[in-house]
Amino acid sequence: MMILLNGPNTPFGRLAWVTALHLKIEVENRVIDVYSAEFLDALNPLRQIPTLVLDGNRALFDSRVICRYLHSLRPEVDLIPASDWAVETRWSLAVGLMETSVSRTMEMRRQVSERNLTAVAKHDQRIARTIGALEAQAEEICGGNARIDRLAVAVALEYIDFRAVSDWRGSAPRLARWLESETERPSLSSSRPYDIAPRTAGDKNPISSPPMSGKTPP
Repeated sequence: MMILLNGPNTPFGRLAWVTALHLKIEVENRVIDVYSAEFLDALNPLRQIPTLVLDGNRALFDSRVICRYLHSLRPEVDLIPASDWAVETRWSLAVGLMETSVSRTMEMRRQVSERNLTAVAKHDQRIARTIGALEAQAEEICGGNARIDRLAVAVALEYIDFRAVSDWRGSAPRLARWLESETERPSLSSSRPYDIAPRTAGDKNPISSPPMSGKTPP
């Protein structure tokens, strides 16, 4: 069985997991502590999640590659329309929204005296611009069957809510209304981000039971 090495709250990993759930592909979603996961270096030299392990020593990354691979196993579902560059661009925009939201979260975790408030302000501006651009395309995003750009936007917005990154709803009312119903999809409702408490692994094999620390990824 394929193994998706993941975290409890990464939006990139969540999108890969949501894709597997929606396509009904058998994948084990395994939450690891990426900070101490030295075993991951041999599979993904960037030591990043998500990483999809296909067998003992073959892996795919990043999230967009994983989503495309999973879709190649079930192309009839048409989650990623072929050569639809508008969908591709919205998907990319949603991933960029995830990236800047995660970066802002990490910056705000620094000691107050060490925070780069100029960087935070730039993240806030980028987040606001991006949500505004997505709101302007709400007619394409809000409604219809599940599609990769719609799932990615939902995951990005729920991450923003989870980490209290932005109070965005006032400036994007159509997205706000849509998100309330969109997140009832089984693939989204069963994969929401969460924080984890430390636990001790009883198995020495890190792939089978990776160690967890008290650190929580963004």
